Order: sequence, then C-alpha cells, then structure tokens
Amino acid sequence: MNGNALYEVARQRVAEQQRAARQAGEARQRRAAARAARRAQKETIAVPAIPDFAHEMFGTARGTVPAPREEAPRGRHAGTNRG
Repeated sequence: MNGNALYEVARQRVAEQQRAARQAGEARQRRAAARAARRAQKETIAVPAIPDFAHEMFGTARGTVPAPREEAPRGRHAGTNRG
C-alpha cells in the first residue's frame, strides 16, 4: 500500500476520534445542564402558609372528629379468644 494512503487513513481515524470525543463532551454538558434544571425544579417546593396567631392554627382542628383506626388482623384465630 502507498505510504501516503496509510497516512490519510490514520489522519481520518484521528479526526473521527476527535469528533466522537467532542460529541461525547457536548452530551455530558447537556446532561449536566438537564440535571441542574431538574435539581432547581425540585428545590422550589410550595410551603404551606404559617398562621400569624395560635388561634388560627388550632381553630379548624377543634370541630373535627378523628377517624377510627383500622386494626390489622392478627392471624387466623385472632377473634376466638377475646374475653
């Protein structure tokens, strides 16, 4: 094979590797930017308003009735030995 042709093949190979490295770097930068944007979105959490006075904080809770607790079954014969 001609020496000049080998030189051209090697030059093309190096150019392809450099192009691939540049594209990989750009992809890394895009992923980092997307991560930063997601992180910024997660940090903007809406916080409930804190009442100014204590009577505002407990005023709605006085009229409510707590819901009955649902007991989990304790086994196959759980209801037979209740005394």
